[in-house]
Amino acid sequence: MSVKHEVAAVQAESEASRETPLPEHVHGRRRGRSVVQSVRLPEAEFADIERLAAELDVPVSALIRGWVLAGLADERSTSLRSAIERLAGDADRLRRLAANSDVA
Repeated sequence: MSVKHEVAAVQAESEASRETPLPEHVHGRRRGRSVVQSVRLPEAEFADIERLAAELDVPVSALIRGWVLAGLADERSTSLRSAIERLAGDADRLRRLAANSDVA
């Protein structure tokens, strides 16, 4: 299957399920319709994102969506809780960097 046909198939699948509500077990997320936004990224950086997503065993789109929503939440909130959550996320990223580094 050509890349053009693969993209068309993914778009069709996405459109077919766009009105499907989120499962009941999904907490803390907005219920409602999702919006698709295309974003251009440099090829090298996107390759890094794909590699990181594979290491974390998550879909690329979920990783990017998480980053965007975390950034938006940071912009909306300046509470102590959000600062602690941001620090915890930063600590997780530092642990991953340290684990992948040759420096002990």
